[in-house]
Amino acid sequence: MRTSLRKVTASGLMLFVGALAIMLAGCGGAANNSGPLPDSQQVFRYPLNANGTDIKTMDPALVQDYYSYFPVELVFPGLLTLNANGTPIPWAAASAPVYDAAAKTYTIKVKPGLRWTDNTPINAQTYEYSINRALSPCTASPVTYYMFAIKDAPAFSTEKCGSDGVTVNGPIKSLIGDSLNAPDTQTLVITLSANAPYFLQALCYPTAFAQPQQLIQQYGVKEWTSHLTGFGGNLYKLQTWDHKGNVILVRNDSFWGAKPKLREIDFKVYQTVAAQYADYLDGRLDQGSAPPDQYVQSKKRSDFHELGALWINYYQPVWNKAPFDDVRVRQAFDLALNKDVLANQVNHGSVIPSNHIVPEGMYGYNPNLTGPDGTQNLTGNPARATQLMQSYANDKCGGKISSCTPVTLVDVNEPAVQTADQAAVAMWQAAFPGMTIKTQFIDFNSLITLIYSPNIPQIYGIAWIADYPDPQDWLSLQFAPGAINNTGNVVVPQANQLMAQADQDLNAVTRAQAYNQAEQLLVTNVAWITQNQQKLFYNLPTYVHNYQITSLGVIPLSNWQQIYLSAH
Repeated sequence: MRTSLRKVTASGLMLFVGALAIMLAGCGGAANNSGPLPDSQQVFRYPLNANGTDIKTMDPALVQDYYSYFPVELVFPGLLTLNANGTPIPWAAASAPVYDAAAKTYTIKVKPGLRWTDNTPINAQTYEYSINRALSPCTASPVTYYMFAIKDAPAFSTEKCGSDGVTVNGPIKSLIGDSLNAPDTQTLVITLSANAPYFLQALCYPTAFAQPQQLIQQYGVKEWTSHLTGFGGNLYKLQTWDHKGNVILVRNDSFWGAKPKLREIDFKVYQTVAAQYADYLDGRLDQGSAPPDQYVQSKKRSDFHELGALWINYYQPVWNKAPFDDVRVRQAFDLALNKDVLANQVNHGSVIPSNHIVPEGMYGYNPNLTGPDGTQNLTGNPARATQLMQSYANDKCGGKISSCTPVTLVDVNEPAVQTADQAAVAMWQAAFPGMTIKTQFIDFNSLITLIYSPNIPQIYGIAWIADYPDPQDWLSLQFAPGAINNTGNVVVPQANQLMAQADQDLNAVTRAQAYNQAEQLLVTNVAWITQNQQKLFYNLPTYVHNYQITSLGVIPLSNWQQIYLSAH
C-alpha cells in the first residue's frame, strides 16, 4: 500500500495518463552539453517529503508507505519490476513468468548467479522464503493482501504466531511446499487460488522482494534491518541509515546487470515541503518540489516539469464510528465540500477536483461516474448537505445538529495540508451550524500507526498512490471483505460481489464494467470523501540527465541505471 502524505509533490508522492499507458516525464540535461562529472562526484541528492525525521522501514515485508519504497526498491531485488509503462518485466527473473491456467500456477525462472553483497546466493529458495515470510503472521506485515491471490495466503496470514516469534501455530504452518514451491534453485512455482489478472503487477510490490534469510535468522525478525550497513542485493547497498533523516545508498558493485551511473544516492527526509523546496532553491538538492502556495511561481521557472499522477487525496470516514455510521452524514460531509474551490483556490491549482476513487488516466477509469448526489458537480451541494444532516439530527440528535456527536479530523502536520483541512472544516461548519468539528495534526508515521490501531479516529486525511495501474489496486485492496486496508470498515455487499467477480475476470471489457459498477456504489455510499487527484510536479536542474518519473510516482529501476550528473 503506498499510502502517502497528502498534497505533496514529486519527491513526496505521484494524474492522468493516456488511455491504458502510464505517463512518463523525462528530462535533465537537454540544455547542458557539458560532460559527466567524475565517478567520485556522481552523488544524487534526493528529497523524501515524509513529514518526519525518518522513513518508516527498510524491511520489504513491511513497506506500506511511499517514502520507504524508494530505498527499499534499490536495495532488495524483486523478481519483476514495473517498466515506464506500468508493465511487469523480468528483473531477477530470467524471463517472463509462464502461467498455466488449468493448474493456476506461475512458473518463474530466476537468473543464475545472483548474490547478496555477503556472497550469499539469491535464488528461487530466497523468493520462496521471502514471500512466505511476508505472509507469515509472525512477521505481522500490514500489507500481506498484495499476495492474497496465492492459494491459502489469506488463511496462513491470519494464523497464530508461536511464543518463539517464528513458529506458526495453526492448520497452515507454512506456504512452502503448499502454494510456494522451488523444485530447484532457479525455479519458483506459485499456485493461485483463482485467476488473478493483476497478480504479476502485485508481484512487483516489495512484499515479493528478496529478503536476506541469513540476516533475519542471525539478528531476529525485528532487529535485522539495524544490521544492513554495507549490505544489499540490487543496484545499491545501504551505507547509512541514521534515523535522523539521512538514508545513503552506494553502488553495489556485485549487481548482476548494468551498473548504475550514479555512485551514490543521498535520500534526505523532510518534515515540510516548504523546507525541502527551500533547500532545492539554495542548491542543496538535485530535485525539488514546491508546496501548493508556491506552485504558480514554480511553474514559471525553466526547470519546472509536470505530469499526471495516479494519486487520489481523500478523507476516510470510519463507518463504524458515529456519526459516520450513517450514510446521510457521510454524504453530507462529501456534498458540503466545494472541491473546485479547494483545488483551485486553496491548493492554487496544484490538484484537480474529483469524485473518483479510480483515478483518471488508467484502465478502469469511469468518465460517467457521479458523486453522492447523482451528479458530476464538483462545486458542492451545501443545501442538500444541510438537509441530509438535519434528517440525521432529527433521528439521532434530538433534532439539533449542534447536539450530534462531535467530529475530530486527524491529519498530518504539514502546513499545506493544515491549510486545506481548515478550509474544508469551514465548509462543513457552514453547512452544519453549531456542529463541533475540530482538527488534530500529527506526523505521517504516527498517522499510519494510528489508523491501523484500535484507536482509529472517526475521520482522517490520507492519499493513495497506485502500486500498479489496475482497478483492483484501488477497489478490492481498499474495500473488499477482509482487506487489511479497509480501515474505514466500509461494507457495500453488492460492490463486494462485483469486485470479487472482476478480480478473477480475464476479459478486460467485462472486468472494467464490473469495477465501474462497484466504484459507483462505493462513491454513492461514500467509501471515501475524495477531494482531488494530484498533479505530479517538480523542478530539476539541467545537470541531471536521463531522470524519468512515472505517474506511479516512482523512477523505474532501468532509469536509475541511466541517471547521471554533468558538470555545473
